[in-house]
Amino acid sequence: MKTKITLLAVASALLTTSSAFAADAAKGGQLYAQRCAMCHGEKGAGDGPVAATIPEGMKPRNLKEGGYKYATDDAKFKELLQKGGAGVGLSPLMPAQSDLKPADLDNIIAFVKSLK
Repeated sequence: MKTKITLLAVASALLTTSSAFAADAAKGGQLYAQRCAMCHGEKGAGDGPVAATIPEGMKPRNLKEGGYKYATDDAKFKELLQKGGAGVGLSPLMPAQSDLKPADLDNIIAFVKSLK
């Protein structure tokens, strides 16, 4: 009986763990290319074509470095993407991605994590 309970607990934990397991970094890369690369750059170095036009102090974050100011975990990262910079007290130049589905946001997060 104890073994069955343990197996059920493990199975439940696996089903309820972070959505990062289900995230698809390749799909996230496609969305990133469409929505983020213009500022953050193709490889996430903060050097996209629009970055040159942005004033100092508001430049896009170098996503390869990690250590994000706001997105310290997946939930906060997802909130940042959904609300945009202004929605969480960061740069108003980062647009909200509120039209994306939660799985799309998870995929973008998985891709950004792969840049480190």
